[in-house]
Amino acid sequence: MEKLFVPIFLIAIVVATVAIQPDTGKTASDLVMSNINDANDKKKRFFDFMRPIINEENDKILKLRKQLFAAKKHNNNKIFVAYMAKIYGVRWGQHKENWDKLLERVDTIALELSLAQSANETAWGQSRFAKQGNNFFGQWCYTKGCGIIPAKRSRGLTHEVTRFNSINDSVRSYIKTINTGRAYALLRKIRRDNRIAGKHPDAKAQAGGLLHYSQRGEKYVKEIRAIIHANKELMLGK
Repeated sequence: MEKLFVPIFLIAIVVATVAIQPDTGKTASDLVMSNINDANDKKKRFFDFMRPIINEENDKILKLRKQLFAAKKHNNNKIFVAYMAKIYGVRWGQHKENWDKLLERVDTIALELSLAQSANETAWGQSRFAKQGNNFFGQWCYTKGCGIIPAKRSRGLTHEVTRFNSINDSVRSYIKTINTGRAYALLRKIRRDNRIAGKHPDAKAQAGGLLHYSQRGEKYVKEIRAIIHANKELMLGK
């Protein structure tokens, strides 16, 4: 296949367009949950804290998605499109443009799903990994020193729980994982079908694509769906 020559200065422009700026986001210390005795108040505070962070990261994805649609429509901005395809793990070239797969991956995660998972993974923001590592979705890493060593890590395993500079970083990493991980292809298909049907993102349906997110499998999916079912209005700020 013929290689596409890309001037260095153009690559720099593309990178600058999509690069993540230095993070000044929220940290676990900003989530104050002390002196709250009522369970609904505790949930409300957690959801009200996490909602704008998740919405902000989803908005960034929507902007990228809008740029991609414009590039597809006008058949331009090819360097940007190729770069996004690389980031999202979609093979791309002069004779192979998989727009369906790219647009299926560059998309938002249902708000209620993200909120339910963050609540579940952090015990409402109170877990050790949330407080010490701003990790609100249980993400692992595999390089020594990359995170926090689990106290009950099974013998022979080497993973750590990723340490993030901010909760925003954790949300961003979580969305990227769902959008690119092979294990979450079903979730992306469900999301795509929602869009094709013109429906609001179905968080409970998307939860069915999380079988491999946790070792608990189907039990984990049921837990996430139960949290969504019981807290729908609080999640949406009603």
